[in-house]
Amino acid sequence: MYILALNCGSSSIKGKLFALPPASDSPLARVATLAVSNIGAAGDAVTLRLRWATGEDVREAGGDGGSVQHRDLFPWILEHVAASGEVKAADIKYIVHRIVHGGTNTAGLVVTADHREALDQMDALSEFAPLHNHHAVLGVKACLDVLPDHTSLLLFDTLFHQTIPPEVYTYALPPPDAKLPLPLRKYGFHGLSYASIVRSLSTHLGKPASALNIVVAHLGSGASSACIRAGASIDTSMGLTPLEGLVGGTRTGTIDPTAIFHHTKEYWTDAGLPGIKVSKAEALLNKKSGLTALAGTPNFATITANAADPTSPEHARAKLAYAVFVDRLMGFVTQYLAKLLAELPIAEIDGLVFSGGIGENAAGLRADVLGRLGWLGTSVDAAANDARSDDVVREITAPGSKLRGWVILTDEEGYCAQAAREQLGL
Repeated sequence: MYILALNCGSSSIKGKLFALPPASDSPLARVATLAVSNIGAAGDAVTLRLRWATGEDVREAGGDGGSVQHRDLFPWILEHVAASGEVKAADIKYIVHRIVHGGTNTAGLVVTADHREALDQMDALSEFAPLHNHHAVLGVKACLDVLPDHTSLLLFDTLFHQTIPPEVYTYALPPPDAKLPLPLRKYGFHGLSYASIVRSLSTHLGKPASALNIVVAHLGSGASSACIRAGASIDTSMGLTPLEGLVGGTRTGTIDPTAIFHHTKEYWTDAGLPGIKVSKAEALLNKKSGLTALAGTPNFATITANAADPTSPEHARAKLAYAVFVDRLMGFVTQYLAKLLAELPIAEIDGLVFSGGIGENAAGLRADVLGRLGWLGTSVDAAANDARSDDVVREITAPGSKLRGWVILTDEEGYCAQAAREQLGL
């Protein structure tokens, strides 16, 4: 039997397929990885990459990416998984889905073809993560239609942050005018990534997860930071939705909330996005802002290259975008380090972790951030920081550095598969 871990986004689907071993105490065996790209990209073909131990299989879906629907892709994905001859689709008995917003849920929710009640709750929460939850729910429904005998488990990015204390998650707002699907408060996101990072560093250092004290910068097209004490989240930059906090590829991050009232006429009206109801304000703040608004692109490698090249026509914009990104990041990183240092000596802080596509690849950014923490006795190992590596965990600070710096490759799908195994008793 197999577990398929899926991470369904607005323009992509990522996944990993694991074989369940006969013994419950044996590790999961990864069989394949899959990646579907260009969903919603007009003029581009939707592409599926299936990577097995025996090689890679690349297929294109028919039609234009702008017209392809998520629900149409899952039969196609499973068809090609089965066509490989490596796995029968019917042997995929469990599918675990990464869902961005789970509200106040403290555990994953089980869904089967006969019991879909949890999907109604997810639909209700979609207004707080409309660009994420909606597509994930479509993915769950499509999987149930294609494989009606399997069991799905919904795991939420918000689960890891349920340990945040009330004084941190409470917003200074009066009671709302109408009943809402969930309280208006900080929930935090990227939690499955943070949980994966805690597990990896715990294994690397040979110490219990409950003894880890770290600050993590999860930097990608969506960027956030978290303060983790004794292995549990005590603060994080994202809030009620993923919009709060750091600047992202297309997100503003934290700004004065009244700015949008002056920026966008009729900000409350529908943005006209297909399949979901989102206001013009929310669409602009989430999809047209951030690095894209500042530098004309969300691609951080392009931004850093342009920022370093005075002859580039985009030099000034890119330089400002980079400076803004670093400034906001330092604000959260130093705040969270201060929270840990208020209770712990620096020797008991296990370090600052960089993860996500930008965190893993932008050596210059890491050097700039760690260089600004010299007042804590941080010393960067330039060679280690610049080196490329497939190691899950690697240190990038020099021996004797009072605050250690790490690059950790996150594995949300692997973490989800193991969490599903534990919750479902597999």
